[in-house]
Amino acid sequence: MVSRYCLEAVMQNISAQDTLIRKLTTHSRLSTAESAAIAELPARIMNYERGSFISRQTDFARDAFVVLTGIACQQQTTRAGARQILTVYLSGDVANVDPGFAGESQDVIAITPVEVALISLDALNHIFTEFPNVGTAFRREAASELALLQSRLVSLGRCNARQRIARFACEMASRQRASGGSEPEFIEWPWTQEELGDLTGLTAVHVNRTLKSLREDGVLALSRGRLQVTDWNAIEFAAGLNRNSSDQKRPALHKCLADLSLQPTQAEYRSI
Repeated sequence: MVSRYCLEAVMQNISAQDTLIRKLTTHSRLSTAESAAIAELPARIMNYERGSFISRQTDFARDAFVVLTGIACQQQTTRAGARQILTVYLSGDVANVDPGFAGESQDVIAITPVEVALISLDALNHIFTEFPNVGTAFRREAASELALLQSRLVSLGRCNARQRIARFACEMASRQRASGGSEPEFIEWPWTQEELGDLTGLTAVHVNRTLKSLREDGVLALSRGRLQVTDWNAIEFAAGLNRNSSDQKRPALHKCLADLSLQPTQAEYRSI
């Protein structure tokens, strides 16, 4: 039986290089020559089962990787064994890359079965030297990831349990919609309660209680690894998202990325 994560790749029929170009051009303009250089990058396709390490912090980073299908996350673990999930990678996201520097890798694990394309950092650095604008595009991608991390810090430090779960649901819906991997009202939701706890700083019991409350209030529904937002206005309110008067006519889903401040503004992009 073919999983929905594999079907996603078959239906889109795109290469690793095409995925990378599409990701970078969401916020950067690439010339024909720059796109062609990226398209010629050698890539090794690797598959990982759920729970497998894609990279470890103790490894020396030799490759960046592009997530082709599935969901992965970056994590850090304390000496006592407590885990904090820092970053969630969806289809199209780029990880383990720092233009101009190859240092320590990151602890990245597969949350679902994941297919990734490994691209040599040496090959990337060669392109950055020949085409500086490509390096700028990667820095803008890093800025977008930093904005996402900043939003999660606000959630961990200043939001209650209900807001944390609702904000994460909004984030996943918005990002999956942007990557074309999910219908607007349905979200791929492979997370265990323990994983959600590691991401939101809550206990598994607290996560269970919060999800139950959101379901009972008619805000969302969970079934077979998918989450359905049944009332977008309600989940936006539960998440404590901003609502500006100029946004009243925009669907709640379309406002999530802006409300969560998950993307730098155009002015911020121009300053990078």
